[in-house]
Amino acid sequence: MKAQITLVFLLLVNIVYTQKIEERIERVENGLTYAITSPVEKEITQSNIIQRLRENKIQGASVAIVNNGQIEWSKAYGVTDGGNSNPVTTETLFQCASIGKVITALAALKLVEDGKIDLDEHVNNKLQRWKINTNESQKVTLRHLLSHSAGLTDDYGFLGYNPEDEIPTLLQILNNDPIANTKKSLEVKTSPGKTERYSGGGYLIIQLLIEELSGLSFADYVQKHVFEPLQMIRSTYDYRPDKNFELSIASGHRSNGKSLKNKKYNIYPERAAAGPWTTAEDLAKLIVGIQGAFNSKANPILKQESTQELLSIQINNKGLGVNLKGIDKPEAFWHAGQNLGYTALLYGLIEKGQGAVILLNSDGGERLMQEFITSVALEYDWPVMKSYRSLEIPKKLQSELIGKYVNTDQNLTLLINAKKGILILTPLGAKKGNQIYRISENRYTFKDSQDYYKLSFNSENGNITMIYTESIGKTLELKKID
Repeated sequence: MKAQITLVFLLLVNIVYTQKIEERIERVENGLTYAITSPVEKEITQSNIIQRLRENKIQGASVAIVNNGQIEWSKAYGVTDGGNSNPVTTETLFQCASIGKVITALAALKLVEDGKIDLDEHVNNKLQRWKINTNESQKVTLRHLLSHSAGLTDDYGFLGYNPEDEIPTLLQILNNDPIANTKKSLEVKTSPGKTERYSGGGYLIIQLLIEELSGLSFADYVQKHVFEPLQMIRSTYDYRPDKNFELSIASGHRSNGKSLKNKKYNIYPERAAAGPWTTAEDLAKLIVGIQGAFNSKANPILKQESTQELLSIQINNKGLGVNLKGIDKPEAFWHAGQNLGYTALLYGLIEKGQGAVILLNSDGGERLMQEFITSVALEYDWPVMKSYRSLEIPKKLQSELIGKYVNTDQNLTLLINAKKGILILTPLGAKKGNQIYRISENRYTFKDSQDYYKLSFNSENGNITMIYTESIGKTLELKKID
């Protein structure tokens, strides 16, 4: 009898939990909205995901949500190809393009952990078959390459290759061989470590480095040290997974919803930068693995120290292979991707076991993906990517805040004035300022900048101090002088 009661109780708990998740799915699906700060008088508009896919002429999508350190739910929408009725499922593979750089970063840091290379040594010391063309004073390190600060000016971007064409090798691409369609040589033009400039070409160097240090192909090394440990069983660098493994894939489409001409997809031999085929669920496993390592939970890929380095600011808002977002500190890591016919977006919170992935088989849909992430952020109360309906700033509070604020160390003066009942912040001498929006009791921001700028005000003994924070902890204090 006791066992039966326990079983009934567990079944009831499972029913309640399932119902809760289904309600969350429904709210996310119907809550698509852009991450903006809305004026007091304006409602935040929300849309349904099916409606937005139709409006954007997107044939198919796959999503996965991470909560409490595990995949909470995943779902697929639409069809694999506009020319058929085959539904996208959670097992359908998409190209995730530059999200592959996150995978590459994990693989590279594994080599660092194994003592194969130091994060801050000149990679030319390890490269054998090809060298970076640089002078003796320009030391290019793995840290530079991973954070897009190596001084390379290629701005890659890859065009991809028709599956029917001859596919160049990695060395042919690096050597700018006529068979390769990347016609710009990889050259160091600015001092390494000084400037952030996006470089897919830098990840080709990492691809070569991984192969030479491991003695394995890049695909085999990642399979062994990333995909298998994280049980990413539907991720591959095979060029033709539909033909070679009979796996279900989503075919690429243009932003007008039309199929690609005479092919289903392009091939990307630039594997480290743009090459993976994967699913939203597998990328969610990647998020869970990174979060677990960062928070010192059992994890099969990297040590906590390496993962903390991965998620630390290297230059601007770049980590190692990831973009970082937050105001007072890095609170989320993310990466987007776009290949011909595909777009993708991944977000993971650093300290909270939450995240989301969305994959589309379309050139378009960048805004839709952000709307989906914002819907998730609102439902799961993330610290980033949320939209806000601003709060009224009472007239008494406005009068207290109006004035001149000065930071003498930075020789910076900011003015707050009122104009038609709204507050405007203007740097001294500037012709135009920005409206200040109040989004909580003592937090203010600017339009569409809630994840990048925060203003708060402290009052003590009648003296007011503005705390001005710009993107991940760059904070200034300015004293009100009149």
